[in-house]
Amino acid sequence: MSYFRKNEGTIVFTLASLAFIAFYCINYCFRRCRNRDVALAAGDTEEAVLSPIRPPRGLDAKGVQSIPSFIYTEANGIGPGHGELVCAVCLNEYKEDEMLRLILPCGHVFHVDCVDIWLSYRSTCPICRADVIVDPVY
Repeated sequence: MSYFRKNEGTIVFTLASLAFIAFYCINYCFRRCRNRDVALAAGDTEEAVLSPIRPPRGLDAKGVQSIPSFIYTEANGIGPGHGELVCAVCLNEYKEDEMLRLILPCGHVFHVDCVDIWLSYRSTCPICRADVIVDPVY
């Protein structure tokens, strides 16, 4: 019996394993490229699709304090037709003379105490996930 006949099973197994690994790698690359193309077609920018996901990072106290706040009154324009009357963080209605914080650029409004806790962990709006704009002077 020749040397080749003794190792024929090992050679076949090795070639089959290599073919399987090559197929898996090609399939993975194809699916990844297709997902990227779908995301780009949906309107995502190429930078957003290709950039790594950044870990959530909050604002420091000075950054949070630089976001506009105001005292709620029914006369100041928040109400039916102007926005929600409920804080999306705690789900309580806004009451007269409560301090609220206006998130820019989206314009969503929250209780100061509620959104300040959120912003200490994440620098996005709790509703729409828009990046919060802070006063650059702070």
